[in-house]
Amino acid sequence: MKLFKLGLVLIFAGIALIFITALLPLLLVGFETREVNITSAGCIIVFFIPVCFGVGEHAQQLLLLAVILAIILVALIALLNMWILKTLKKSTSTIYV
Repeated sequence: MKLFKLGLVLIFAGIALIFITALLPLLLVGFETREVNITSAGCIIVFFIPVCFGVGEHAQQLLLLAVILAIILVALIALLNMWILKTLKKSTSTIYV
């Protein structure tokens, strides 16, 4: 139940971060200037395959960071999966008399 609540909090935090990021250029730009440069990048992980995208001036640097974070995330998921399988294998092999 605690993990479910943590998941919901993370989802709502992500949605709030998206809204804040979308409104940030409007809040930071002065009323005299009309030019805003926005750079963004992201990765969507489909099973174990990261699909990355980026747009803007500094997209290459952000894309590199997003790819590195996606690779780290895939490695952590694989390690967690191996740990869970190892734990389940240990618990089912124990015979209680």
